[in-house]
Amino acid sequence: MSPTEFEQLWQQVCERPVAPLDSPEFGAGGALDAGIAARGRLRKLERFGGAVFPVSPLYVTSVCKERCTYCNYRAGSTDPDLKRTRLSVAELEREVRFLVEERGLRAVELVYASDPLIRVDDICRHVELTARILARHGRPAVGLSAEPATVADYRRLRDAGLAFSVVWMETYDPLRYRELHPGRQIKTDFSWRLESYERMIEAGLDGIGYGVLSGLADWRRDWSMLAVHQRWLRRRYGRGPNILGIPRLRPAPGAPYVPGPNLPADGGFRSLVAWHNALFPEVMPFVSTREPFETCLQLAAGGGCLFTLNCSTVPGGYTFDHRGAQFRTGDYDALCFAPRLCAAGLKTDWAWKAATCYTVGV
Repeated sequence: MSPTEFEQLWQQVCERPVAPLDSPEFGAGGALDAGIAARGRLRKLERFGGAVFPVSPLYVTSVCKERCTYCNYRAGSTDPDLKRTRLSVAELEREVRFLVEERGLRAVELVYASDPLIRVDDICRHVELTARILARHGRPAVGLSAEPATVADYRRLRDAGLAFSVVWMETYDPLRYRELHPGRQIKTDFSWRLESYERMIEAGLDGIGYGVLSGLADWRRDWSMLAVHQRWLRRRYGRGPNILGIPRLRPAPGAPYVPGPNLPADGGFRSLVAWHNALFPEVMPFVSTREPFETCLQLAAGGGCLFTLNCSTVPGGYTFDHRGAQFRTGDYDALCFAPRLCAAGLKTDWAWKAATCYTVGV
């Protein structure tokens, strides 16, 4: 998307958010929200039959050169409990084996800060290692959350066994984006991040994740732009992202930013996810342990989502005594919480296949 195209779309959203987000009744807990919730659940149920796909994040490094004002891993973090950690290959293998062999996960998302000593070659080796361990127990699903890459590098990662890659825009508001990402590092380049989805499509990745971090800017505009961006990608490329990041900002101990009025309340947040589900039922929300478990169940209504189990945002947080989380989360251990998914009428499909969830058409 060219800067001119983005500016035109962004100005349209600023003038009036996408309906029904432009309504003062949205998020107020009335008939509008009830109707959106019912529609979103029904469309998900029709497509996925209540199936959810467990996934676990595995943080590889907390060393970061970026200065994002809302993140504990930022360069210059003031958190006294933060101990910078970069996993060795042996440590990474131990963490993967725990999730796969002791907790039954079949989808693992490798998560990286912008570590200046970790290159694409290293990530390819990490993907290959994770895929080998997963393959012993069925079809592997290795995911990636890292700074945006080139088309050639995404192809290398795909060939190494990568099933899905997520890049959260954080916010589509270019002015807020610059305020929140000071400096001259990779993440400060708004256009490079915006165009990462086009590069992932060109590279042929099965799973592509987009999303915003609700709480950084006007959530009506950000979520409206998600729908506009999805439609633009479908018209241009015949498909768009098939994973939706839905994180709400949580205060980070070593970061100065606090959410303030930009953070959607619980009811509005659930309605946002249900609204996106109704528009694009084939796109799978990535349900995060930032939220209480009961909220996660509500967000997963009808199925068709990635559901986070066993979450630590500390490199080595599963099998080593490492400290200094990126942000505070719940840790919904698979052995204890998977039965609760079933009790809520959700079916766990442990071996997710991203290619079955392409978003196509307009």
